[in-house]
Amino acid sequence: MTAAESNPYGAHRFRVRCDALPKLGFSEVRGLSVAVEQPTSGEPRSESPPSETDRLDRRGRHPRKRPTPRPRPRSPPNRATSSPPLELCRGVTDDRSLWAWFRAWVDGETTPQDVRICLLDATGEPVRGWVCRAATPVRWTGPHLVADAAAVATESLELTHEGIDALADLDECAD
Repeated sequence: MTAAESNPYGAHRFRVRCDALPKLGFSEVRGLSVAVEQPTSGEPRSESPPSETDRLDRRGRHPRKRPTPRPRPRSPPNRATSSPPLELCRGVTDDRSLWAWFRAWVDGETTPQDVRICLLDATGEPVRGWVCRAATPVRWTGPHLVADAAAVATESLELTHEGIDALADLDECAD
């Protein structure tokens, strides 16, 4: 592995693609996260059998045998996961695509869409990618307007989705 391969990629080079939207530039993506849901108190937990150190003899004493190590509990397959909403932010331009997708969803005129987020290297080539499955717009936020500030007007679209997967095929990130 060369030194260049071991350096982390910058977070400022990325691409967002969605079939419901034209090619748009975004300044920020928030909420790219997934967590394993923890079982609640009513759900059964996988417990390992008691070890020799947990068993007592007839007099209530621990036996003098060498304790056996406890096996580590294994994660059951297909654990439930959850993700926060994905938020896409960009500068306001003449393009009204984010608002149009939001309104189309509110009016029942569109279906959930996969949203692909691709991390790019210094040359603009995709190096990692994630897909948020079946994303739907749930909130559009317009610019915070302040007369005495010279800031860029931004808009954001918040999306809920059915989960995040890593992209195995980076061709899905292609322009």
